Order: sequence, then C-alpha cells, then structure tokens
Amino acid sequence: MISNHSNVALQCANVSVSFGALKAIDDVNHDFETGRVYGLIGPNGAGKTTLLNVLAGRQLQHQGQVLCEGRDISRMDASDRARHGIGRSFQITKIYPEMTVTENLRIAAQIKHSRFMPFWIATRYDRKLAADIDAMLELTGLTAHRNDIAGAMSYGLQRALELGLTVLPQPRILLLDEPLAGIGHHEIEQATRLIQAASAGRTVLLIEHNMDVIMALSEQIVVMSNGRVIATGTPQQVKADPVVRSVYLGEDES
Repeated sequence: MISNHSNVALQCANVSVSFGALKAIDDVNHDFETGRVYGLIGPNGAGKTTLLNVLAGRQLQHQGQVLCEGRDISRMDASDRARHGIGRSFQITKIYPEMTVTENLRIAAQIKHSRFMPFWIATRYDRKLAADIDAMLELTGLTAHRNDIAGAMSYGLQRALELGLTVLPQPRILLLDEPLAGIGHHEIEQATRLIQAASAGRTVLLIEHNMDVIMALSEQIVVMSNGRVIATGTPQQVKADPVVRSVYLGEDES
C-alpha cells in the first residue's frame, strides 16, 4: 500500500522477489522515513540483501513498487538511482585496488561533478575536486594514507575507503550491506564511528551481523524472516519482542 507521507525517503509497496520456487521477498510493505537510521536484521536467508538490491536498482525483477521521495523508481536502474541520491555499499569491497586512495576518491569526485562538467576536462577543476577529496580523507581517517595503493592496505582501511567512495557523491540515502564484514576486531570501534559520521543527515539502511553495533547505530530496527518483515521498532522494543527472540535468537517464545 502506497502512503503519501512527505517525510518518507524510501517506500516498499507490496514488493516480492522470486528465484524459481524460492520467494526471497514476500509482499514487503515498509516506509523508511527521511533522516533516520534503520537496522535491517534477520537470520541468514531472510531476504535482507535482496531487499537492499531491490531498493538500489540491482534487482529489477520484482513485483510491487519502490518509491523514492514519492517518485516511482521501480524500473529505474542502479546508475540512475545513484544519480537520484541513493548510495550502495557491498559485503565485498568495491574499490580500485591498483590505484592510490586519492585516485580512487578522484573518480568518485568526478562522478559527483559530472552533471556540471564533462569527464574529459575534469582536470581543470582540480581545486573543486581536491576540496572534496581532502574532506573525505579527513572523514574516513585516510589522510595519512592518501598516496597508499588501495589494495595493499588493511581490510579495515579498504572498507573505510569504500564508504568514502559511496558517500563522496553526497547521496541522501545510504544502503550499507555489512560494512564491518571482514575487518579486524581492533578496527570495529573506528569503523563504527565512521559509519555514524557518514550517516549524519542521511536516511540509512544498515545490514550488519554485529548486534552490538547495529543496536547502537540504529534508531529503528526492521526484522526479516523468510522474506517477510516480522517486527519493527526501536532497538529496545525489538530486543524485548518474543517473536523476534523466537525466530531470530532461537529462543522459545514461551
């Protein structure tokens, strides 16, 4: 069912996805309000990543509608949705490993400004690009690594760079799929602070298996199981929900 609330950034209306006989998403209806951080949790195979792919335009074969700020984007591909303000990160890093950190960020900065200047004359705008790159290096804590080869850095620093690449074009909506996956325990605190900083002023959907992190970062939790949304609420409400404890935590509902 489509709502008309002006403060809704993303909306799923009767969204379903099937892979043969498997129904990965089963009639999901949910509004994601502007400027809020949502944690998306559930057991493996619950449909979380598939839902993110639907919202990002990487899974166009679906039933139902996806709306962004009231506009139907159901048939809009991923690149058009990125231009419409939707940024997406992945479980596996998507960086240019043979390039330096600065060269990686320059590409994202050029994409940000591509509406205003042709890509092939972007070098004339070095000051504008440099300001964006410097700001992102500071945000991600990569200033000291600006000349490092991206693929030679620790996995935690690579994840920080990927988030920088996602955020540099200034998306209004961030879809983050396990941003802490693969990083060392000693890097989790710094990575959590980075996600928190990148989330400021944005609508964020976050998939993360580290429950301490997702409960700390999220204002609202959306719980999925077998392709359906089974519960929503604040972290405190979700933790206390007997259905969630039964389905997600494996506890007896009684």
